[in-house]
Amino acid sequence: MREARALALSLAVAAAGCGRSGDRSPMSPTTDAAIGGEWSGTASDSSGSGQMTWSIVQSGGSFSGTFTAADSVAQVTGRGTLSGTVTGASVRFTLVVPAGGFDEPYGDCQATASGEATASGSSLTGTYSGTNSCSAPIASGRFTLSRQ
Repeated sequence: MREARALALSLAVAAAGCGRSGDRSPMSPTTDAAIGGEWSGTASDSSGSGQMTWSIVQSGGSFSGTFTAADSVAQVTGRGTLSGTVTGASVRFTLVVPAGGFDEPYGDCQATASGEATASGSSLTGTYSGTNSCSAPIASGRFTLSRQ
């Protein structure tokens, strides 16, 4: 009998916490940011700074697409693919430039970076790091993109 009262009390306490205004229960649906479309802006990392564009196709909480990153000092552009997930306003992504994706004389180079961003209205701001087969690791990456 004591166990039944303890169980009933536990359920009553749990139920009381579920209906309070302003609280989000773990079962509440999250609205994922809509990031599909064209984005453009600036980026900088340990290898330099320049322009970055993303073209995103989103399906629910996942996305994929293409991107370009143009180094304004070295005058080299990398082109590749991007993929990731969106949970609420939080974006996790991976960027890949395959061999042949960089302008010459870097055509044999490959790069991969991953990071996190926050979607807020018409802006996407984030950080990234990764590797480049022809240079030092990519570190301290930061970008701000605007919806086009």
